[in-house]
Amino acid sequence: MICVIIGCGSHKRMIEEWQKLAEDNVKFVELRLDYLRKDPQLYRLLPNRPTAVLATVRRKSDGGMWRGTEEERIKLLRSLIAEGVEYVDLESDVAPNIKRFGKTKRIVSYHNLEETPEDLDAIRNDILEKCDPDVIKIAVTPKSIDDVFRLVDFMKRANSERGKARTLAISMTELGFFTRVLGKKWGAPYTYAGFSKSRILAPGLPYYKVMRDEYRYDSINRETEVYGVVADPIQHSLSPKIHNLAFAEENMNCVYLPFRVPKEELSRFVGLAEFNLNIKGLSVTIPHKVDIIRKLTQLDPAVETIGACNTVVFDGTSLFGYNTDYLAAVLSVETALTGRSPRPGEASPLEGASALVLGAGGAGKALAYGLHERGARVTIAARNVAEAEKVAKWVGCDFCSWEERTGYVVQILCNCTSVGMFPNVDESPMDLPYLRGGMLVFDCVYNPETTYLLRMAREKGCKVVSGVEMFVGQACLQFKLFTGHKISASFVRRTVREALSAVH
Repeated sequence: MICVIIGCGSHKRMIEEWQKLAEDNVKFVELRLDYLRKDPQLYRLLPNRPTAVLATVRRKSDGGMWRGTEEERIKLLRSLIAEGVEYVDLESDVAPNIKRFGKTKRIVSYHNLEETPEDLDAIRNDILEKCDPDVIKIAVTPKSIDDVFRLVDFMKRANSERGKARTLAISMTELGFFTRVLGKKWGAPYTYAGFSKSRILAPGLPYYKVMRDEYRYDSINRETEVYGVVADPIQHSLSPKIHNLAFAEENMNCVYLPFRVPKEELSRFVGLAEFNLNIKGLSVTIPHKVDIIRKLTQLDPAVETIGACNTVVFDGTSLFGYNTDYLAAVLSVETALTGRSPRPGEASPLEGASALVLGAGGAGKALAYGLHERGARVTIAARNVAEAEKVAKWVGCDFCSWEERTGYVVQILCNCTSVGMFPNVDESPMDLPYLRGGMLVFDCVYNPETTYLLRMAREKGCKVVSGVEMFVGQACLQFKLFTGHKISASFVRRTVREALSAVH
């Protein structure tokens, strides 16, 4: 069950938002009465309520907005219980002084905005002993991956005890966002989500439609398989939307989550996630594509040559690493050259073609490797010429300095830098005079889909390939590696474009 939080300054707006949620088939709503600018008027809010309600009056010390005295707050909480609200949220220090009455269920909560206490079990046991809870909610602030997994382990243990109040354990940082989604897998009675994308009422709180329609929270159970993307930063990744909608399309009991993992904690995360989440697969992106290799037990040849991995499949105690970036990029270039997908066994149209790859990072390495493997004559240009030389030696191709890039006449130009990426949409790694009609120009940037470089290339009569095609291709390949199922490229492409249009 998803509890959608409404927090706004006026009674009228609170009622309007509540009604909209009911019309959207939401069954459970939390009213944050501490957000109201005037004293809460229960006679306006409660008699004709359209859904079950959890009433909350949060103090500022617990992350709330209550402006009145503590005596007034306690009186309001007692009035809510007397009015028969379905649930009331009581902090653990005040719950012993507010007795059970009628049918109202008691959510007894503990908030720590500074840290994750060492002994979470002691906090829960104290609530069980003194507070007469129906549900225990513990919301804390993890500062490390170890903190997050202590919270996971605690929630699992707490909910394995039959006959006791169920426990909801929440991370209030991005590090532990997945605890909000996977809590149901571990016995949590519900989770929280926000009414609005833009109105942030609590750290890490997701929008309710994303929780319901993309993560499919209500369908999660103990058998749900877990996948995800590991990165830092993570908030702009499109991968969760794409894979979760693909799981829904295929009617698979799987969920795909964003895992924000600082660079120095990657090794720790992989070990803990494998054991605690029973994770089945990971997409890997910046800054982890190189460091993840140290955790792998088997590498495909592309990972060994490129030195970068973007896909990890967990199989028992074995971790298999793949690089789908290079293959997706090369296939998209080949398709653009011939106007159709390559057929198995036929010669590549890249054989003997000249190609200039701009950038020697992960994408540049991947594309240089893929083009070289297909028989193209590749030159790598990068601002860091030493890095370009290093990659060229790995791949077995040529290199040049960034300044020399404009002197090359090639059939294929590939931008594998971030130049032109949103929000710097008026930048290009190559100026108009150096683009020639008949070239194929590939840009790995996918946000925006049509970059300034590709706009200029079209003006010159070049064939163009956007980063969306590479993104779509690698997502389809990853999905097949993860699940053994094929997913339609047109479905993924449509999902990516819808997501990008929503961003803009």
